Amino acid sequence: MRSVAAALPRALKSLGISRRTREAQALWLWPQLVGPDLARETGALMLRGGTLWVTASSTPLAHQLHLERRGLIDRLNEMIGAPVVRDIRFRQAGPSR
Repeated sequence: MRSVAAALPRALKSLGISRRTREAQALWLWPQLVGPDLARETGALMLRGGTLWVTASSTPLAHQLHLERRGLIDRLNEMIGAPVVRDIRFRQAGPSR
């Protein structure tokens, strides 16, 4: 008998949802990737066509993260276990309510 961990990837692939599962992982793992302080100041919105869209609380923060995006992409793909994210785009979020 196979373990669930061994059977799950094959089952997801046969159902055609492994790609969407990996895309969801990119959003879910963002706070873990950047840590609690940056997680409060940023938010992963969506992953479309290999581009992860992330909001930042300020323009300077968005710029700083843009400069660090190659390392963020590499670490995030390593956490996911597949090259899902090819680029990250940052934009300033509106004021918090």
